[in-house]
Amino acid sequence: MTANKLKLLACLSMLIDHITYVFIPRYLDITEETENVWWYIGRGLGRSAFIIFAFLLVEGFFLTGNLKKYVLRMLLFAFIAEAPFDLLSNGRLDSDTFLAHQNVLFLFVLGLILMYVILYIEKLFAEKSQPKYYILAACACALAGLAAYFLRVDHGYPGLALILVFFFFRKGGKRLILAVTVWSFACIAAGQMLEWAGLLALIPIMYYNGEKGRGSKWFFYIFYPAHMLVLGLLYVYVIK
Repeated sequence: MTANKLKLLACLSMLIDHITYVFIPRYLDITEETENVWWYIGRGLGRSAFIIFAFLLVEGFFLTGNLKKYVLRMLLFAFIAEAPFDLLSNGRLDSDTFLAHQNVLFLFVLGLILMYVILYIEKLFAEKSQPKYYILAACACALAGLAAYFLRVDHGYPGLALILVFFFFRKGGKRLILAVTVWSFACIAAGQMLEWAGLLALIPIMYYNGEKGRGSKWFFYIFYPAHMLVLGLLYVYVIK
């Protein structure tokens, strides 16, 4: 699996997630029991998109030739995607919805900045066994987690924790599988039942070959706000 193939798979997964979110509870005439089944299947399959994108974010962080442009590009599309995100999530656009919940690209910006800060701290203290490294790195993670919480970004600090899992266990192997498994079960224990998808997403990630593959880097940036805008308009003008 190349990076672009993983990206396409994640986009398909995200589309399933958002179609389920829009259509299952709001449009189909089904029983509550059936609704729960389809809801958890559709949204669970869809949630694997975030796990794959978090993995690709870390890969992009290490492979990019210009981190500043990467962060600014992500931030630009975070603002572009906010209105479609609010429309999809709430069925309306106003100041209350804009401030209530921010799209996942803002979380990815936080993740990129946090990884940069951790590596900078590591350079200051070449021997990672030094207590100062761990203390400062922990403080940076805590501040980023607080920012994710107060900014109300999608996936919040659990999502930021997953980015750190991929960051610290980037070499992959059994340690990465175990770390993502622990993260998934911790989320489930905290009541986020849909994060069983973390285990499902590990399957394509384990087949990643480290190559970019064919495709445009702009595809995801355009697809993310575009598909939410289409589904949001369908909800407001057709379903609602």
